[in-house]
Amino acid sequence: MIEVSLLVKATVVLALGLAAAAAARRARASVRHVWIAATLGSLALLPVVAVMAPDLPIQVPERYASLAPSSASPRVTTDERATLIPEANSGPVSRENAASRLPSWPALVRGVWLGGAALALAALALSLVRVRRIRQHGLPRPDLMALTQSLAREARVRRPIDVLEHEIVPAPLTCGFWRPAIVLPLDAREWSDADLRRALVHEIEHVARGDWAVQVAARAICAVYWFHPLVWVAWRALCLEAERACDDAVVRSADRADYADQLVLLARRFAAPTAMLGMANRSDLSARVRALLDDRQRRGSASAMTAAAALVAAVVVVGTIAPVRAVAPPQDPPSKQDRATAVIRDGWTVVRDQRRKEPGRASAVDRALLEAAGDGDLTGIDKLLQAGANVNAKIEGDGSPLIAASRANRLAAVKLLLDRGADPNLGVEGDGAALIAASREGALGVMTLLLDRGANIELIVPGDENALINASASGHLDAVKLLVARGANVNAQVWVEGVDGKGSWRTPLSEARRERQADVAAFLVASGARD
Repeated sequence: MIEVSLLVKATVVLALGLAAAAAARRARASVRHVWIAATLGSLALLPVVAVMAPDLPIQVPERYASLAPSSASPRVTTDERATLIPEANSGPVSRENAASRLPSWPALVRGVWLGGAALALAALALSLVRVRRIRQHGLPRPDLMALTQSLAREARVRRPIDVLEHEIVPAPLTCGFWRPAIVLPLDAREWSDADLRRALVHEIEHVARGDWAVQVAARAICAVYWFHPLVWVAWRALCLEAERACDDAVVRSADRADYADQLVLLARRFAAPTAMLGMANRSDLSARVRALLDDRQRRGSASAMTAAAALVAAVVVVGTIAPVRAVAPPQDPPSKQDRATAVIRDGWTVVRDQRRKEPGRASAVDRALLEAAGDGDLTGIDKLLQAGANVNAKIEGDGSPLIAASRANRLAAVKLLLDRGADPNLGVEGDGAALIAASREGALGVMTLLLDRGANIELIVPGDENALINASASGHLDAVKLLVARGANVNAQVWVEGVDGKGSWRTPLSEARRERQADVAAFLVASGARD
């Protein structure tokens, strides 16, 4: 499953990034911030590289084979007859159960993941809207513009910075990238010049470092990986190191004890909006104060070489991990000595009969019934059945009456034959079965009726594979979507022997690509199909 593979790779990336940050605990806070930001950025690159880069299959040991996708699994050969029977422990398969199958667990996992990400991204969007309103309704502080411009020049910030005040802001905050703004609480007018200067230096350092843009992007990445606990560990560490880096800028020109007292006083107020950078909050106050008072702590900005090293390391890690795909040891094609039974997914067993099919013999009335079914002649079908025609007659080279009606998309004829006892799972070698024939032609109404009447969606007929493989090869996207929605296995495999004695595995995805059905192939990949 693609989602599980991505989760494992994301865990490895996060573990490596957090370990690197922990190993640099005596380094500058700005250095640790760079490493954590690169780690979260790697999570954004991971799925892109995984899709674009060629797969690098890694074979796992035999004892772990059940945890990895199999590179091949036995299916049905073309020179044998096959029927499907339920596994002993799979329970009865009724018509109602077949029609009301629950979505597969990969589909459920994917739905929960996407739903949670959508909610988390919506929360971020609402937070940004709130920030926008605060900025729009904030009152300008022109009396602080000269001091702010002077401090900005010292921090090498050339962008203009707006200074505002707002009644709902509990502590100094920063927002915006192209046109940044510092928002002060109303009582900042009563602060001493030293307190005001320290607050402005802290917020201007956020602007100089581009922290607002980094944290908004990081928050969006965390929203996508909302369920992963290490993501939120990294998010909290990113926020903490950004604040500590700005604290270091303050203490270069201010008394550390006075600044620590100011942080404690500000942290007693309300929490800041999530999309704004606050000078103080309660959650990381203890760590910040300890760092401020630690004489051994190194301070300063991260060098360009450090940022480049973090970027290169992130690219190398993602480029190494993303293409890796664990696979089980390949299975050999079925041998002539081992063709009794083979288990396929969804609780069905292919029971293989090595006896060759004898030439089919059909009466004239049976052949007439097949022709009437193919023509959709309801009156003729009724009269022929009354005359003794076999509704489940097998006619080699043509199939059965139900197959003929399904192949010709004769919905009314299919319904009549089913009502008269036609077997929806009757297979004829070389002609498939009713659902296979309908899927090959993209007959959606016939397919739906057959499935509702108990047609086995995974039925395999030698020489005709199964319904999903036929629909994929024919390029009927709507038919493929119907089968997948009804529970068809997008990774079903059928072994087909060639005339030269060699064979190959056929899957819905391989057949769609072989027939250049690009839209079908894209849908199958999105539904979890693997190469």
